Amino acid sequence: MIRRSIIAIGISVVAAPAVAEGDFDFEKGFAAFEDLFGVTEGKRRNHTKGFCVEGTLTPLDETIETYSNSTLFTSESSVIARVSHKGGKANPADDKYGLLGLSMEITTPDDDLHVIAMNTEHFFPVPTSKAFIELLRSKAAGADATKAFAAANPSLKTYSEYHGALDKSLRPHEGTTYYSVNSFLLVNDAGQETAMRFYFRPSGQEDIVVDIHPDFFIENMQANIANGGVSWDMVIVLANADDNVEDPSVQWTGDHTEIVAARFTANAAMTEADGQCDEINFDPLILSDGFAPSNDPMLKARSLIYAHGVGKRLSEKE
Repeated sequence: MIRRSIIAIGISVVAAPAVAEGDFDFEKGFAAFEDLFGVTEGKRRNHTKGFCVEGTLTPLDETIETYSNSTLFTSESSVIARVSHKGGKANPADDKYGLLGLSMEITTPDDDLHVIAMNTEHFFPVPTSKAFIELLRSKAAGADATKAFAAANPSLKTYSEYHGALDKSLRPHEGTTYYSVNSFLLVNDAGQETAMRFYFRPSGQEDIVVDIHPDFFIENMQANIANGGVSWDMVIVLANADDNVEDPSVQWTGDHTEIVAARFTANAAMTEADGQCDEINFDPLILSDGFAPSNDPMLKARSLIYAHGVGKRLSEKE
C-alpha cells in the first residue's frame, strides 16, 4: 500500500515554483547532504539511523481549541513516529551525546494527515535555505571554509554559543525534549491565525534502564514502554507581537503563553524493518485542517528536499 504521505510528494513538487525561496535549488540542496555525509543507499541522507515508534496522540487542554479547530485537539489520533540521530552517518553511536530527532505522521479521527518533524536544537543555525546549503557545503569543504562561513554569518555564532552551553548528559530518546524549530499558524473556526512554535517534552522521567552500548536506544525504549510507559507532552508556544515568525534562527525569548495541548504516548518501538516509519516522507508542510504554514522559508526548503530524497532512497531499494 502506498502511504498518503508519499502521495503528498506530488503536491509538494507541483507547488515548488510557488513556494520555493528565491533561487533555491532543492536538488543541489539534497546533494549538499550527500557531499557532507556520504551516501548510504536506501536510507535517508540526514537522520540516517533511527527506528520506529507507534502510539497515540491524546488531547489534554481544551484551551487550544480557541486557536485551532484541528481534530488533533478534540479526539485521539494514531501516530507512526521515527526517532533518529541527526546527521548522515550510517550508524552513529547511541552511547555518545549527539543531536536527535523525532518525526511523527499523525492520522486524525477524521482521517486527515498531520506531519511533525522536530530536532533537539532549540533554533536553527541560519535564517534561510540558501545559507543552510552553504553551511553544509562549507562543512564538507573543511575547517577553513567553515570558519569563513561563520565569519560571514553571525547567526551561526549565536547558535553555537547557545547550544554549546546546554547540558550534554547522555539521555535516551524518551528522556529528550524535541523542538519544532520552525513556526506555524494555528487556525480557528473563524479563520483567525495565531503564530506559534511547539515542543514535545517527556511527560515522565524516562531514563537509561538497560546496559549502555552503541545501539542501546531501541532496547531502552522498549524496556521503558514495558515498565510503565513512554510519553511526551506537546507544548504549544504562542507568539508574542514582537516575535520573529519567519526566521528560524531567531530564538523567542521572554514570557510566552504555553498550552500543554496533547500527549503522545508510545505503545511500541521496533526497527525500521519491522515497523511502518521507513517509507514515510516526514514533510512538515503536510498539515491537518486547523494549521497553516508560516512564511518561514526553511519550511518550503525542507519540504522540497524531503520530497526529492524519499523518491531517490526508495528507488534505491528496488
